[in-house]
This record gives sequence, C-alpha cells and structure tokens, in this order.
Amino acid sequence: MREETYQRMKPGAIVAMILTVVGLVAVVLAFQGNSSQYVSVKEALASTAARQHLSGEIVPGTLNSSMREGLVQFTIMDEEGQTLPVVYHGPLPQNLGEATKVVAVGGVKGTTFEASDIITKCPSKYESTK
Repeated sequence: MREETYQRMKPGAIVAMILTVVGLVAVVLAFQGNSSQYVSVKEALASTAARQHLSGEIVPGTLNSSMREGLVQFTIMDEEGQTLPVVYHGPLPQNLGEATKVVAVGGVKGTTFEASDIITKCPSKYESTK
C-alpha cells in the first residue's frame, strides 16, 4: 500500500514539499542570525558577541554629536547603575535628545560599546506625568 502512495504522488507535489521545507529552514535561520540578547553593562563587558542589545538611559550631559563626521557619542547607564561609553557612526537618530531610554545594538571594543544601530524609546504622550 505504501508503494502505491508514493507512485501516485506527482513530481510537482514532491518539489513543492521540498521547497516548503527549505523555505521554513531559511526563515528559522534568518531569525536566529538577526537575534541578539539584551544585556547589562556588566554582561556586555564580559561578552565577545558582536551583536548585543544594551538598554539604558543616556547620562545627562554626555550626548555629543557631529553631523559632519556622522558621529554620536554618549554614556549609557543600565538599570543597575553601571555606565559605559557608546560610540555610533551614522546619522543622528531621530528624537535622541528627548529619549527616555535607548537601546544600543552592537558590541564592546576595548572599553567602549560600538553601536551599529541606536533605537530610541521616547515617552508616550499618553503616560501620566508624576
């Protein structure tokens, strides 16, 4: 009976099944390759990973940017109160000056977090003021 089932399957159906499996594997691998974990300053300094998410607040008075050089520098403070200098080469992220929290995506080189991307988290207009 099994042989009859295989003999009845059309080559197009077999090719479609193979392509579906290959596509699903490709999607899973793409998500794994782009994922990275959120880390504290301590964890970032101890890690050799090239892609980490470092979340925290910009220490007041440390934000410096040069549009001409495409350089943004600031010090980030995590929830544990530890700080780390951050360097980002690229355009100034929108609303960076008003951001309540930022996420720097990148890795540590020496004693500096080199970010390949900056994600700003601004206060919502719907949050109550305290």
